[in-house]
Formats: sequence, C-alpha cells, structure tokens
Amino acid sequence: MELNCKVTIALTAAISISLGLAMINLFLRQGVAWLLVSVEGFSLVRSIWSVIRKPWVGSPQSVASEVIGLFVLFPFQLIITLVVSSIAQRHNAHALQFAVLEVFAVASAVIHMAYTIGLVAVAALTVPAFDGDVWLRDIDSSPSPFPLAIVFAYVCPCIAYRIPAMRSLVPQPVPQEPPPSVCLSTYLPDCRHHGCIPESARKVGTTDPEVASPPRLHIHNEETKRAPPILPHTLIRIPNAVEQRASIYLSLPIGSYE
Repeated sequence: MELNCKVTIALTAAISISLGLAMINLFLRQGVAWLLVSVEGFSLVRSIWSVIRKPWVGSPQSVASEVIGLFVLFPFQLIITLVVSSIAQRHNAHALQFAVLEVFAVASAVIHMAYTIGLVAVAALTVPAFDGDVWLRDIDSSPSPFPLAIVFAYVCPCIAYRIPAMRSLVPQPVPQEPPPSVCLSTYLPDCRHHGCIPESARKVGTTDPEVASPPRLHIHNEETKRAPPILPHTLIRIPNAVEQRASIYLSLPIGSYE
C-alpha cells in the first residue's frame, strides 16, 4: 500500500509539473505557477527517492524518515490546495487546460496529505499494539511493519473477537494470581486453612500421600497403553500476523575442529 501511494503521488506530481510549465505564460500571476511547479517538483523527487532508495542504493527507508519528508511538504501541499482553486488566467479560452491542471494539482496534494495522516495514525497505533520500535523499521520490508490485523484487533477487540481469523490476535487480560500464603510461626504445625503447605509435608521422607506425593497416572488396560497418539487434524498451519513477524536468532559458532 505504501508503494502504491508513493507511485500515485509521483505520477500526479509529474503531470502537474508538465501542465504547469506548458501553461506558465497563461498565468496572470506567474509566481503562483512557479510555486506550484516547485512544490510538485520536491514532491516528485521525494517520492522517487523513497521508491528507488532500497533497490538501487541498498539503504532501507525507515518509517521516521518517511514521515519527516512527508511532514516537510505537508503545509506547502495545503497551500497549493487553497491557491490552485483561485488561479487567475490571462484568457478564458484556456479554461479546460486550467481545469485539468487544477484536478491533478489538487489530487496530488490531497493524496499526499491523506498518506501523511494515515501513515502517522497507523504507526502511532502500532506502537502500543505490537512494536514499540516501529519508527525505526524499514517501511518497505516484508511483511509490512504495520500489521493491520493486529492494529484492528487492538482498536476494536469486540469486533475482532467475533472474526475467527482474528480471534487469536485479540489481547487477553493477564490473570493476576494471589500471592502464595505463608504459614507463620503462630499457625499450627498442620495448618491447612490458609492455603499453605503444612510443616509436616515439607519434611523429608513424609508419609502423607495427600500432600507429599503428586497424583499418579494409572493405566487401566493394555488397550489404553497401546493406543496411538492423537494428532491434530492439520499438520501444517499458516502462521498468523504475529508469528510472521517473530524473529528467531541463531548463533552458530565457527571454529576449527581437528
């Protein structure tokens, strides 16, 4: 999704620059035309650099750097949206060309601002939902650093719990177990009323079968003993959104063996 937004912004900016340069002499105030061309030019360069940075240069594009670049151009895109709608032209005969220019310029600015707000919102929700270091992740990594299923389960747990595919992603409350009771010296030696272990059971070699020995498993017949293990219905399971982003670090020592 991030790549589609970058490509769309780059295309609309390139078309706006081409139309602006072609009709620059038709503007009543050429300063507005140069402002439009300059802002769209910076937007085009930023989008192209964000797309080709990883495959050509080999340097990953972090989420923080992407957001900073978008925020720098955000106020200028807002100005373009407000100014383009009131462009004054020298001759009314070119009204169609100016209308096409306004459409592409406003579309580029709106997509840029929507992409900026959406990226910041999703990244801000990903921090408490899944990854606190999402601002340092590669925005073009696979799988995406923004697990939308996990974010949706975090924001709307009631709705996600009703969807079987997202039920495992809903955060469950951690049960708080009460602290273990400790038999004080004022209790009787065989205290059993406070949920604690009697003193007689802590002695080595106790003969109380209720507390000293754990419950045993008894095999009733030979059929139970020879029964095959129960296997799950599916031996292969597709990992969910959390498991796909889990990392396993392996350390393989390299040494010389004689």
